[in-house]
Order: sequence, then structure tokens, then C-alpha cells
Amino acid sequence: MELAPTTSVLPGASKSTASGAGADTGSLTNGANEMAGDFETFLTLLTTQLRNQDPLKPMESTEFVAQLASFSAVEQQVRANDKLDVIAAALGGGATDGLAAWIGKDVRAPGKGTYAGVPMEVAVTPLADVDQAVLVVRNDFGQVVARRTVEPDAANLVWDGTDTSGRQAAAGVYSFALDSYKGEEMVDSQAGQVFSTVSEVRFKDGAPVLLTDAGAEIALADVTALR
Repeated sequence: MELAPTTSVLPGASKSTASGAGADTGSLTNGANEMAGDFETFLTLLTTQLRNQDPLKPMESTEFVAQLASFSAVEQQVRANDKLDVIAAALGGGATDGLAAWIGKDVRAPGKGTYAGVPMEVAVTPLADVDQAVLVVRNDFGQVVARRTVEPDAANLVWDGTDTSGRQAAAGVYSFALDSYKGEEMVDSQAGQVFSTVSEVRFKDGAPVLLTDAGAEIALADVTALR
């Protein structure tokens, strides 16, 4: 997925807002660098401690487990800061062309999409060694409106808009799932990925999310395609 460079900012944002986003990006980057430095220092200290401990009096197991837990926590924080850097760059028009450019475009992600009388594309990740796969279609109330047996190895499916009785389904919001079976046992159920139009970008719990015309909220990490 390649996006053309642009200097767009979110609707209503001024140039000062854009420059502020750049400043925030710098702050996040500096914070991530400091955290990465702490992580490397912690790792060096731990390995030095293990290398130089008295073999006749090794470190207590409880103490070692506590240090490993601290190691894991620091590692997770470093990874979280890396993701924040990516998000900040997107908002500031850095690595991507800014999330404002996504408004009005179609993104593909697990969730629900709007059916308007035109067959809907559904992307899935087929499982190996399954005997049967079924595409399940639900309306916005969670009710099953259609079930279609599909090829177990198919990655791109199409719902033609008909329900279980063969009648045309009403226009509206629908979601999809691929149920995979071995014999009579369902071994997996995954949400189908559909295209929906981005109508708004907003922050939720400190992170940007995409709002779609189907009323869905999509995290940036869940987007698999843009058109």
C-alpha cells in the first residue's frame, strides 16, 4: 500500500496545529530513544550480573524472576513507544501522507461494511487442512441472514447480497465471518475483512481511530488495504 506524499492536516487544523503535531512527534521520538537506552542499559546490567555471580552462591530464583519480569516490562514499553512514533508520524504527515488524506477513501479491515445492492468483497485468511469453510453473514443486529459454503482455500470471497432464502437482502450494515470445520467440529472462526469508507478521524483513549460510513471504529493497525 503506497500513499502519495501530501501536506494535508486534519479538517479545521491550522498550520500551527500541524507544527504542533511535529513537535509532539519529536517528543515521542526522544522519549522512545531514552526508553530504548534504558532498555539496553538494563540488559547490559543483567547479563553482567549473571556473568559475574558467585557460582557457589547463585542469585536467588525469586530475585531472578523479578528481574526478568522487569526486563519484559521495559521491552513492552519500548515496543509501545515505537508504535506511538508511527502514529505520530501519520498525524503529522511524516512517513505517510497524513490521516486527513484517508477521509473519503475506502479501507479494508475486519468489521462491518455497508451493503447497497452491489456484491461485497470479503477477504479472509484460509486455514490449511480443513474440510469445509462457511461464510456467515450477519446484519447490524447480529442476526445471521446468510450462510454460504465456500472453497476452504479461498482468500477472496464475494457475497452477492442474497439471504438464506435466496431473496435480496435489504440495504444496510453487515458483518462477515469465516467458520472453518474439520469433520463436524468448527476449529476456527475469523472476522471477514471488508472495505468501508472513512468518514472521520478522531482520537480515542489517546490513539487515532478511523470512523467509517458503516459506523465502525477501526484501529490503524487493523487496516490491510487502502483504495
